[in-house]
Amino acid sequence: MKHLLFYSLLFISCSVFSQSKKEKKDIKTYKIKSVTEMVTEYVNGKESTRKDSYTAYDKNGDILVSEEYRKDGTLKRKEVNKYDSNGNKIEETIFDAAEVQPNPEVNIKHVAKYDIEDNKTEDLQYDGSGKLINKTQFSNNTKGNKTLEVTFDPGGKLLKKIEYKYDSKGLRVEKKEYNSANVLISSRKYQYQF
Repeated sequence: MKHLLFYSLLFISCSVFSQSKKEKKDIKTYKIKSVTEMVTEYVNGKESTRKDSYTAYDKNGDILVSEEYRKDGTLKRKEVNKYDSNGNKIEETIFDAAEVQPNPEVNIKHVAKYDIEDNKTEDLQYDGSGKLINKTQFSNNTKGNKTLEVTFDPGGKLLKKIEYKYDSKGLRVEKKEYNSANVLISSRKYQYQF
């Protein structure tokens, strides 16, 4: 049973960016605080073990810290999250190390706001120095479906706009994306088969 749980946790740590409800439930049920994924590789008959990833969780199974490492042991990517009392991610800081120098490292912080229905209403994106990069505002219909997503630069100039439409069941049927000149650049339609 211990080995089965260990291998299940390895799978969980590999897919932290798309954490499913079941994985989150397992983390909460077993009161898992963190998962470290170690990789052993065999090259030319030699065994080499290294840390591949590390993920820390809060008591609700939400990801607090997620780290990915390169084969040489250096940090490749790190994500740190904060949540409100309703489990909404209110802050996310992402660090991406440059793969090849002289490419710059990326350090971005997102700060989100939610309404009383737990619908995201705003996302502010900052660079590593704390300077605002852009601001995205969201609108939702009475069913809680996102109907509009508008992104502005720090000066309030439109960068992009996305409109969503839904059918009477609340299923998304259309998505339209507009550029900074408010000109339609793409349209998607969704068809469902029941």
